[in-house]
Amino acid sequence: MRIARTLSPGHPDRLCDMLAETILDEYLRRDPATSMRVHVSGGRGAIFVSGVVSSKADFDVGSLVVRTAAALGVRKHVEPFVSLESVPGSFVLEATRSSRPISVTGYAAAESEESLPGHVSLSRRLAKKLEDARQRDPEWFWLSPSFEIIVAESYGHPPIIHVNCGHGEEDLANVRARIKQLFNGETSGMDVRVNHNGPIRANGLDVDMGNSGISADPYGSGIYIRESVIGYDPSHPVKFGSWLARGLASMTLRRTGSKAVMVQAVYLPGESAPSYLRVRNERGADLADPTDADGMRYAKLASMLRYGLNADAARWGFAGEAGLPWEPVDPGSALDASA
Repeated sequence: MRIARTLSPGHPDRLCDMLAETILDEYLRRDPATSMRVHVSGGRGAIFVSGVVSSKADFDVGSLVVRTAAALGVRKHVEPFVSLESVPGSFVLEATRSSRPISVTGYAAAESEESLPGHVSLSRRLAKKLEDARQRDPEWFWLSPSFEIIVAESYGHPPIIHVNCGHGEEDLANVRARIKQLFNGETSGMDVRVNHNGPIRANGLDVDMGNSGISADPYGSGIYIRESVIGYDPSHPVKFGSWLARGLASMTLRRTGSKAVMVQAVYLPGESAPSYLRVRNERGADLADPTDADGMRYAKLASMLRYGLNADAARWGFAGEAGLPWEPVDPGSALDASA
């Protein structure tokens, strides 16, 4: 069985991801040389921000947290508790980098337009449909900003779709009917289960708890990802390596006509280029090009960085989203152009 889970931007865990990456983006906007690790958790009126940072930037992180949480659907007042330790530049590598080898994985599959596994693509499309209805249609006023879509797919059987969402006082039977109608064009012949265990009157960070960096399955349950990219600045190999590995997998898939491509890379401590790089297709054939290792360096990504990129990559996931520079959507994309 393959399982994909897509969280809305207002889901407690994804919202904490968005807060962490928005804080990081603001530091980088004010000081592009910022090095940082940040973690966000909390809920029910309190949000905790902790981490280490080396930066010349100085701003009110708490105010940014309050504004961003409100924009993502938190209705009640939140009290931010911020503990970001300022680390002198001479100790930045010790504080923000790992002394262990970093392993990253990138994956692409010829199952969807986004080069994602089919069940992952379906889960994300349905989540975006629901978010779009919530934001644009006043008749969906009852839908909470916090929801999740789970697609469970067994070989030879139609996928089962689980939707878990808060709906206030709206009758559950009507909620189920509206969501099934919204999804009808995408889920014909599939079993769509909305709040299968019963009504969810309230959810989200107002009444629940969240943590950043715990939702690390951009390719679904079948592809193991060792570590989330959330909370790392882009010069850290966990982040730039994961982003570039996805880009390399996508481009190799397109170049070779394979059904699937997996990229695995290992960065030794203090190195910005991988000491080990493997590029394989679904048959295990070696597809690596002599230039691939050079394309997995941080310098490859550095020129593509822009304000808001970290938060944009966190909203729905860093894989398969148009507008992210490592996604080779067309021959003129940023990653291709810089090759």
